[in-house]
Formats: sequence, C-alpha cells, structure tokens
Amino acid sequence: MKELLFEFSDLQIWKEDDIYFAVYDAGAHQVMMRKDEITKEDVTLACEGNAGANEMLQGLQNRLIEKGIDPYQSNYQKEQ
Repeated sequence: MKELLFEFSDLQIWKEDDIYFAVYDAGAHQVMMRKDEITKEDVTLACEGNAGANEMLQGLQNRLIEKGIDPYQSNYQKEQ
C-alpha cells in the first residue's frame, strides 16, 4: 500500500509497505526529480518543517555521494 505522509514545496514523502521514499526536485537550474529510499528518522526530521526538510535532503544527498551516486541526476519516472 502506498501512502503520502508529507508534502512541502517540491518534496513528497511516501510510505510503500514498510519502506519510506523521498520524491524531490534535486535540480539546480532545471527540474530534476529523484526518488530515494529514506529512513524513519529522515521522515521525522523532514516533518518538523522547512529547516528539517532541508537538513534531511542535504543528509540524503551526502549519503548518495558517499555511495558514488550522483544526487543531481534524475532516477525518477512518474508513475501512471
């Protein structure tokens, strides 16, 4: 089951079964949507408001970079 938990500006947080995902615009000069798995702690931080959401996204992007993933490349295909 898919459930939208949080939405702020260009960030959405979804729960699918027991997995959490952030769908967000990672582009700087153009829209570049990404969908990445996040932790329950990330969800809690993002739901605190704008500052928490920005902190969560920065941490997520840093973790992606550490894994050798370019966080500024789209990996998202809009679901029908």
